[in-house]
Amino acid sequence: MVHIDPIPGRAGRSEPTDVGIVSHCALAIEELIRSIKPLLTPELENEIDGRRIEVVAAAADKRKAFDDSVAAKWDNRPMTPARMMSELADALPDNAIVVDDSISNRATMRHYFQAQKRGDLRAFRGQSIGGGIGVTMGTQVANPDQPVFGIIGDGSALMTIQGLWTAANENIPCIFVICNNGMYRVLKLNFDVYQREILQQKESAGENLPYSDFPTPFDVAAIANSMGVHGERITDPAEIAPAVKRAVASGKPAVLDIVIDGSL
Repeated sequence: MVHIDPIPGRAGRSEPTDVGIVSHCALAIEELIRSIKPLLTPELENEIDGRRIEVVAAAADKRKAFDDSVAAKWDNRPMTPARMMSELADALPDNAIVVDDSISNRATMRHYFQAQKRGDLRAFRGQSIGGGIGVTMGTQVANPDQPVFGIIGDGSALMTIQGLWTAANENIPCIFVICNNGMYRVLKLNFDVYQREILQQKESAGENLPYSDFPTPFDVAAIANSMGVHGERITDPAEIAPAVKRAVASGKPAVLDIVIDGSL
């Protein structure tokens, strides 16, 4: 394990590390390439090519399995996170900037939102939550000529929901897209991983984790309207594209509160 990090003390902090290198990542990789190239033999190059083919094939298989699963649940209600992200990705303007605070839906979100140029996608490190509303506003202020969309989990949004008042009163025309699954799904996922992979249990209690569901689901659109931000609650995937178009055309802050399935 080789860990390259520009900040001393980080290398090996979270994972067992054989070689820790303090350097700008790009510079270290250039030096590694120069050091490794003379060691390559034809046999090693053939082995590397074989591994590359295997990795590409495995990635293609994984993507096909994902696409097959999405197709099988395409018309489910509540809509799946994949259906939401697919419709949203198709609807966003070409010059949009996306802030990713989608938490447990991040893997699905990244399947559909792949940054085409530097700055198209802003995200957080690790699994910190609660920053999406503020970062979305800040990104919009820094990029006034581009529409900014924050894709935010409902639990994360509620941590700083008062930020909607700031968006309304300062007329920050960003668009907050809420992944409303009525729960802290990330807690269930983490508990599921802990029980299955760490404890090696066949059954997981993740779906029934106490205090992680919102028995009375948040109506984030209604909360937005109460603070002076236009809010729309969306349950039909066909409503996503028209709602995006309306929000962008308004030139004002908006909340698209999209109800999705939260099952593991």
